[in-house]
Parts: sequence; structure tokens; C-alpha cells
Amino acid sequence: MENPYNFALSQSNQFNSFMNMQQIVIPVRPDELELNNLQQMAGSIALQENSEMVEEKQQQNPLHDKKYLENGESVQQIVTNKRTFNDFNREFPFVKISVYKQHQMANQKIYILQDDKIIGSNQISKNEISIIRRKKQQQQGDNNIDLGLSSQEVNIDQVPCKISTEFGFRHSSRITPHILCFLSLKYSHSRFQQFPSNIFKLIHSFIKEKPQFYVQDCGTSLKTLVRIKKESPKIMNDYNNYLIGADFYFHVVQLNSIPYPQDKKKKDQETPNEYFYQTLVREHEKYRARIHGLSLEEQATFQEYLEEYRKLKKKGRKQYHLLNCQRPFLKIQFDTPIFKQIAVFIAKSGCEQIFKIGRSQDCDIIVNMNTVSRKQTQIKFNKSQWEICDGEGIRQSANGTWQSLQPYELPFQKKSNLSTPLLIEDLMEIKISENIFKFEMIGFGVSKKRKLTNTLYQELTQFN
Repeated sequence: MENPYNFALSQSNQFNSFMNMQQIVIPVRPDELELNNLQQMAGSIALQENSEMVEEKQQQNPLHDKKYLENGESVQQIVTNKRTFNDFNREFPFVKISVYKQHQMANQKIYILQDDKIIGSNQISKNEISIIRRKKQQQQGDNNIDLGLSSQEVNIDQVPCKISTEFGFRHSSRITPHILCFLSLKYSHSRFQQFPSNIFKLIHSFIKEKPQFYVQDCGTSLKTLVRIKKESPKIMNDYNNYLIGADFYFHVVQLNSIPYPQDKKKKDQETPNEYFYQTLVREHEKYRARIHGLSLEEQATFQEYLEEYRKLKKKGRKQYHLLNCQRPFLKIQFDTPIFKQIAVFIAKSGCEQIFKIGRSQDCDIIVNMNTVSRKQTQIKFNKSQWEICDGEGIRQSANGTWQSLQPYELPFQKKSNLSTPLLIEDLMEIKISENIFKFEMIGFGVSKKRKLTNTLYQELTQFN
């Protein structure tokens, strides 16, 4: 007997006509098909599986559930016609997009993303949905999500970010080789044919690809930011740009999680410890950087090197770099309106250290702003990487900790247009100006495969 997976691969080229099932209307009876004919068998598999998947929809819409008798036998007509533009079916997966301003959820707007378009629109352009700030009223039928305009920006028409639907609902519903392999077993193997329909549905949910949507910043003056949750720390990288409170930004200037091996040829006259303190002294004197993470003993040693450096009349031309030190470090810059404040966090390899930012006096970085919480943000060195999360303990900050999709741009760098696409996850929030967008994946099935595996196991144990 031929391997079902090889059979599925060999027949994949013959299923291009089934990639879009919206206009197929074919009456089929199983006894009319000869399973010895591979092409006819493949067509039977795809059509019957599509019939089972739309069975629930047809029960909810009896007008589309057309049955007729032919030669005294009941034949199910498979109809997957296109839905109307304003049609919204709660029985099918969809993405709920809530748009509201900070602390004003009572005035939120709800958008529904289904079939890779916003319900109520009549066009799909380049597999994307634009989040647009208009200077005019929204046109009827636009496939966009509009932002509110403030009084100072009534003449601005911008597209700050886009939502990509290229790998959305239509992409996930295509017939893949794994689906073909599963269907071929279902209709050709006698043991598989005895399984009840709920087991097939669980298996199909397990192997079917999940729809994926991506958000991308377009490089306008309106930054697109994503909320960093307290329970999900994010790894920090060079030039990452962050927002805390309402309008307090800082970015990563430089970091190192795993120290580089020391070059003995260049530093043969200094020990690694001496080079480390000389580097910190120059960071403090040249950039007015505040040094955090040193122990009491290390702070005393640092003060000795600092006083010795200030007494020198000739500072020397030797260059010192943090990257050459044998300690993990994180250098960030706070972009305040008055001046640029720099902080350097020092950690120890293989250890965990936490640095706090907020209004509280016990924070490492104290920010005296009303929009910043007492315990606003935590920066952690987790043994081998730098991470950032919101709040402290079980409490989140009032205005959140946000990361920009666009990296911090240096003055001499060319301005980028589009950011790297970011996968939209369930309950993810993005912020554009004063507007917050919350995404909820509804009807996507069981998200955790462990739970799905347990459910499938229970069904199989009950089957005799």
C-alpha cells in the first residue's frame, strides 16, 4: 500500500482548484466515486471534508442548507458562496479589535476582523488593513480603522501602522500536505473510518495552521508601541525604544549580556579589574552617567579611582570601552526635555539582579512625574540576558510600559520606513498617540496543545 503522506504530496498539485472553495457548488454522493481513481479520490476527500466543516454554518443558516433527492437518495449540496459585506458570523473565528483612549474604555469602538477584512468594508488591498488618522470623515466601504483627530492636527492624514492579513484566515484554511495526509487516512483506512466525528475535529484542530496577523509601523511621527505585560518580560536589545508613563521615553544605548574575552595585547599594563573601574570613571565623567549595581565594596573602590582621575592634569588619550570589560552591563539614555540623562547598570554573570524605575524613593531611577507610577518598570538581568517588565509584584503600573516597534534612530542614521512585522497575540495591546488597540482572538479553538492532547486522549479512551 502506498504511503498516505507520499500520496498526499503527489496529489498536492491537483488541488489548486480547491485552494479557494468559495465558488464551488458540486453535488456529491460517495457511492458515485471510484476510490481506485486517485484524482477522483482526492476530490472526494476535499469536498467531503469541506462539507463537514461548513455543516455547523449551514445549520445556523437554513436558507443555505439545500438538500434534494436524486434517485431516492439524499444528496448534500456543498455551497460555500461568498458572504455579504456586512455579514458577521459568530460561529466562525474572528478578531475583536477594541479601540479606546487611556482610562476611557466606556467610549471604546469595536471592530471585527473576519475573513481577512474588517466587517462592513468591501475591499481587500494588498493583504493589509491600514490604521489611518484622517483629516476627513471615513469613506463608506474603506477597509481601514480610523483614529480620532485632535484639534491641533485636523489637517493631517497619516497611516501610522498596518495590520498584515497575508497569513490570516484564508491562508490557514488552505489544504496543506498534512491535511491531505489526514484526510487520506480518514477515507482509506478502515480503522480510522470507525472514529466518531468529534475525534476527527480534534485531530483537525491539532494539525491545522493557526491564522497569524502581524502589525507593522510605517515610520510616521506617530509611534506604534506595544504594551509590555508584567507576567511576560521582554528581552532588551540595542537601540530598543521604550515609553513609561504618558510621555517619558528612554532607549538602550548599548548592552552586553555575555562579556567578550579580554585582549591581553592591548591591556597588558592593566589588570581586568583596573580596566573595569577606569572605564566606569570615564563613563561617569564624560557622559555624567549614573552607575548602578555595584556592591558597597565596589562603590568604595570606584570612588578611589574617581578621585585619582580628577587629580590628573593630563587625562591621556587611551580609549576605554564598556564592551571590553569582563562584566555584563546595560547603558540607557532618558530623553528628557531638559537634558539627556544616562544610566549604566552593572551585573554579574550567572546571577539575577533587579533595577527599579519609578517615583518611589527606593527605586534605582527616580522619576518625579505624576504619570509615572511609584513602581513603574523593572529591568532585570536574568543570568544571561537583560529583560524589562511592567510594575512590581502583582501590581501593574497605571499607564503601562510600552516598547516602540521602531528602534531609536541616531542623528546620522537613515530614517526607516517600515518596522519589522510583529506577530499579534491574544490580548495584545498597541498604542498610537492617545489611542489603544486591544486584540482578542475569539473562536480560534484550543490554544494550548497540552490541553488539546488531553481532550483527544479522553475521547480515544472512551472509544471502543
